[in-house]
Amino acid sequence: MAIWKNLTKFAFMMKRISWTVFIVKTLVAVYLVNSLMACANIVPPSGGPRDSIPPYKIAAKPKDSATNVSPKEIWIGFNEYINTTSIQENLIISPSLKNTPLVESKLNTLRIRLNDSLASNTTYRLQFGTAIRDVNEGNIAQNFSYVFSTGDHIDSGRIQGTVKLAETGRVDSSLLVVLQPIGNDTAIFKSRPLYFTKLNGKGKFAFDFLPNAQFNIFVVPNDYTKKYDDSTKLFAFNTFPVVANREKDSIRLYAFQAFPKAEKKKSSAGNNKQIKRNTPSLRYIKNLDGSEQDLLHNLHLVFESPIHLNDSFPIILTDTLNKAVEDYTVYVDSIALNTVVIDYAWPSSTKFHLIVPQNAIKDTLNNKLLKTDTLAFTTKPNSVYGSCIIRLSGYEQYKNPILLLTQDDKIKFSYPIIKNLLNIEQLPAGEFQLKILEDENNNGKWDTGKFGFGYKNLQPEKVLVLPNKLVIRANWDNELNLIINK
Repeated sequence: MAIWKNLTKFAFMMKRISWTVFIVKTLVAVYLVNSLMACANIVPPSGGPRDSIPPYKIAAKPKDSATNVSPKEIWIGFNEYINTTSIQENLIISPSLKNTPLVESKLNTLRIRLNDSLASNTTYRLQFGTAIRDVNEGNIAQNFSYVFSTGDHIDSGRIQGTVKLAETGRVDSSLLVVLQPIGNDTAIFKSRPLYFTKLNGKGKFAFDFLPNAQFNIFVVPNDYTKKYDDSTKLFAFNTFPVVANREKDSIRLYAFQAFPKAEKKKSSAGNNKQIKRNTPSLRYIKNLDGSEQDLLHNLHLVFESPIHLNDSFPIILTDTLNKAVEDYTVYVDSIALNTVVIDYAWPSSTKFHLIVPQNAIKDTLNNKLLKTDTLAFTTKPNSVYGSCIIRLSGYEQYKNPILLLTQDDKIKFSYPIIKNLLNIEQLPAGEFQLKILEDENNNGKWDTGKFGFGYKNLQPEKVLVLPNKLVIRANWDNELNLIINK
């Protein structure tokens, strides 16, 4: 009996121990689960801040800025792995070489193999533009360059400046600035440039490490020849040679097209058949704003091909009773030979008819309109226009200045500046970019330049883009104070 009691007591104690172990295990399990869940909610480390530092040179053979060297191969080591993008388009070697070098990149090393004999006592510069970038983040080694000299010193001459389009005052960063030695007046037409460089987004350029010498400086498109072999190309020249030195004054060059590019004639089999059959195929579009005529511009009828007027069947501008009005003229635009112009001092809020007889207009093959057209339209009211007073200062520094009001680089209105107050009675509502044309020959329009090709060298007239914009509110007296700085 005592033994049984002892066994019962022992079993009870073991049961208590079992429950205790179970509870402890359960608590441990809960603790572990909670710990794991808590860990799962923690954001893993990001690896640190994003790498924004571009690759940089840590070694080179020959070393950068070495003298008395004439390498066949150049090795450049960087601090990290690199990629190269459009290396041949970006690489500029000055002075230029006849043969294109072979450029290879592997891991963090750049290898350049030169296939030319180098000139003696000459400083060479290799510019890589935006071609070199790191592997991980694509950070660009912007304008990275490498310099060496075959002589005993590195040349320190510098030429810098800006290039703008003469007609618009804007920048075309696709252009190249080239240097040719003086004493060879035909080099720009026949020879590859001795030195060339690209423009940045603001139209600025710089040549560094030049010899102490004089150069002729030009601007040409970035094409295969890098020459001025076509008078329809954009081109600029400096009137006098420039000297490579450390002067702060920068050169200003103005690019122009001596002659416009010829437009390609559009044709199709269907149109040709139509013309051969001599069917009434003439069609036109008109510059009306819906059914409204702008008070400040002429009415235009624009055809698909050059046309001429038939005086036996005149175009007539009439009132709504078809009674002809007075003092209007009809003519074909002498430049756009496909445009009929109706020139009239339009009154506001007035209805008109324009009667265009079937035989009034013909093209070179005597095609005519399908039928007589009568255009009904109304002139716009004065309330859609605003007036403007512009007070000007600083215009005296320009020769025959003209204020240009432009939109999308197209001249909408122009006003000769002869005094410091300009009163404009009517302008359409909208925003205008202001420019100044220096009208050298005082003919009221921009004139292009000429260079070579049997012409006397002539710089183009220049256009300055002003920082100001003119905002016109309809049916409002607008004002602007304009300070013009050169």
